[in-house]
Amino acid sequence: MVPRFKYHFLPIILIFFSCVENRIFIQIHPDGQSYFKFESRGDSTDVLDNDYLHPSYLDGWSSSVKVIKHDDDNNWVMTTEGILLDTSILFFQGDALPLGYAFNRSVSEKWFSIEYTFSLTFSGRRIKENYPKLYEAILFEKPDSLYWLPEALTVLMKKGLNDIYSDSLSQKQNIWNQRLVNHLQNSFAKLTSMDDLKNIQKNRELFLTDLFKPFKIDPDLPSNLAFAMEKHENILKSTLDLNDDSFELKVIMPGQPIFTNANKVIHDTLIWNFGLDSLLSDAYTLSGRSVIYTTDRYQKTLISVGILFLILMAILIKRSY
Repeated sequence: MVPRFKYHFLPIILIFFSCVENRIFIQIHPDGQSYFKFESRGDSTDVLDNDYLHPSYLDGWSSSVKVIKHDDDNNWVMTTEGILLDTSILFFQGDALPLGYAFNRSVSEKWFSIEYTFSLTFSGRRIKENYPKLYEAILFEKPDSLYWLPEALTVLMKKGLNDIYSDSLSQKQNIWNQRLVNHLQNSFAKLTSMDDLKNIQKNRELFLTDLFKPFKIDPDLPSNLAFAMEKHENILKSTLDLNDDSFELKVIMPGQPIFTNANKVIHDTLIWNFGLDSLLSDAYTLSGRSVIYTTDRYQKTLISVGILFLILMAILIKRSY
């Protein structure tokens, strides 16, 4: 699992911080209901932030927050629970704010058994694809912002430009955007210290104005771009804030589990433990399947076959005389 750090963005500085334990409990009932319980425990600033949220907006669900004092520290515990009747639900949307995740369950009835399947899919944060150097920094403990922050700012700028010109993103516009991005990359090659990055953060609009002086641009582009970059910056920040979170999922399935990608299986309970390292690429899906054998149907089938066999035997014996 990824080492626990806290990121302060922008520029991002790594410091050790208290982790948040997020626990999700799901019990899937044969009658079609699913019971959910979400619990987050940790420092109030992390438990109540927007990187990972409980689905407390659902009708009939209850949510509570309490403080548990331990020695000189205060742990905050947020709990949300409720019953879901739907077979699928998208709790939060995609890879934006906050962390998105979706639940699906299904039932398949066969002659001798009933199979139950479920999946809980977390939206991947696409750090590996969009910010490869940051991906390495997280996995291999490279806290030096000078290694990966210039790349991150470059990606944010490219995303911001695409947003600004989304209505007319022609090949010509793509080439123009890339020229501006390449110019930014060249300017970052001259940076030698964190102070340079801090100065950029202090007044990003002024930095962009100076950066674009060699080009003929709309005078409003620096301010519009600084604003457009902020949206993607907040999404990235929410992802990095998950680095001090740990997740545990427990699912009780009907009957006997027959397939799962869980870390551990105890009787009818499937258990997963994961952290941000599992969310850095594409979607992360936790799934399982269980079966209940319908013994009454099995017994009835055996009895019917037995009776049919006796009838056939009686017919054959009668014909033999």
